[in-house]
Amino acid sequence: MIKLILVIVISFIIVLADPLFSIIPKLKIENKDKYNLGKKLFFDQNLSSSKSVACANCHIFELGGADGNRVSYGVYGKAGIINSPSIFNTKFNIAQDWVGECTTVKDRSKMAFLSKIEMAGDVKETLKYIKSNKSLNNLFQKVYNDFNGDNIFDAIAYYVEHLTTPNSRFDKFLQGDTKALNENEKKGYRLFKDYGCVSCHNGVNIGGNLYQKFGIFNKDEIKRDDNLGRYQITKKEYDKYVLKVPSLRNVSKTAPYMYNGRITKLKDVIKEMAKHQLGIDIPLKDILSIESFLKTLDGDIPND
Repeated sequence: MIKLILVIVISFIIVLADPLFSIIPKLKIENKDKYNLGKKLFFDQNLSSSKSVACANCHIFELGGADGNRVSYGVYGKAGIINSPSIFNTKFNIAQDWVGECTTVKDRSKMAFLSKIEMAGDVKETLKYIKSNKSLNNLFQKVYNDFNGDNIFDAIAYYVEHLTTPNSRFDKFLQGDTKALNENEKKGYRLFKDYGCVSCHNGVNIGGNLYQKFGIFNKDEIKRDDNLGRYQITKKEYDKYVLKVPSLRNVSKTAPYMYNGRITKLKDVIKEMAKHQLGIDIPLKDILSIESFLKTLDGDIPND
């Protein structure tokens, strides 16, 4: 019954698939001083207790805004329990983490700063540091009238929210450039819709806009760990193993994959997601075509 309902829903969405996608917009920086302040703070390791970890440590631009590790590492080499999502285009996501604990970029930047595993920062000490740094102090006072800790995270969030990756080949295709994708990539796009991947991966970020249970089909074969997803937040039984659907923007650069970083190859993710989320086995040739399409989602990386 569940499979029948899913097929009906997917079939309906496929008909409307193209309107469900939209391009990454080019964002204008209205406040350059605030942007530059946020940028300085984002890359400054002095904000952490160990003076060795900045926001940028877990969000490396050349790696699609992720860090290339299975799980991220914070102060004094402390290992996290989850894979770092991309920092790019994150303002378009429903949440800034896998389980929806933080819905705004500002809240997530504050959580990372205070986390004992991530940066273990201290607001008072950081404000002292900013005041002692002539460049930071002058810029902070220029942007804010009130010298307080909340503005640290406001500035970082402003910077992060402008880290978008426009001009992907897929965006150009959506805008009418039929030559932006080759024939195999177009085939992959059609298969992406036909198989039903679009039921979860749609919108401006090709994902990131809803939560979904990890493992709808073939539950006896799925490899889960102790992460119970949104159940950690809501304590509701139906939220067990429910996670934010990740964005597929720049996905070719953000390996390893999954919330726990256990899969290293994109084609293997496609195969597993089809099996456990859609209940189907996709032939290898179709998997490779879908993979070729996903690589067209790479946009212009910010040059910071």
